[in-house]
Amino acid sequence: MEKIIIAAKAANNVIGKDNSLPWHLPADLDFFMRTIENKFLIAGRIFFESVQGREVFHKGVKGIVMSRNKFYKSPNVQVAHSVEESLQLSEKKGVQKAYILGGGEIYQQTIALVDRLMITEIHNEFAGDTFFPEIDKSQWQEVSRITHTKDALNPYDYSFVVYEPATGR
Repeated sequence: MEKIIIAAKAANNVIGKDNSLPWHLPADLDFFMRTIENKFLIAGRIFFESVQGREVFHKGVKGIVMSRNKFYKSPNVQVAHSVEESLQLSEKKGVQKAYILGGGEIYQQTIALVDRLMITEIHNEFAGDTFFPEIDKSQWQEVSRITHTKDALNPYDYSFVVYEPATGR
């Protein structure tokens, strides 16, 4: 099963503040939604319960939400209680490709386990309380980058970047 982290992060690795995004970047949201459409999704409970998570995990979406709370229930998706359990359940379901949506703790736990990183790098710093782990360039190599400059709808310069494991990882 191919495992892919998809995230947007600021230049200072911020990915969230007060359980929401600290920026408004419509091009990234459009890219994110198109990329994960009709795909199998894995996310932590905090992301799952966020405004963005509620938009993503609408009825009919296939995926898993992770929570350490053994009594946590979801009417929409299956619940797992660890990264390992979520990956095992995904494989049992025959999932070919799983997108990991975060949040910060989930990214930290999965970055060494995934096959690809799809990162929107926002070329600006933001205050925040949730961070993406540092991308270790000895472990990851950039394989593509599409850079965009700010415009009337997108107030920050940004790049869509794909990383794959470095040789010898």
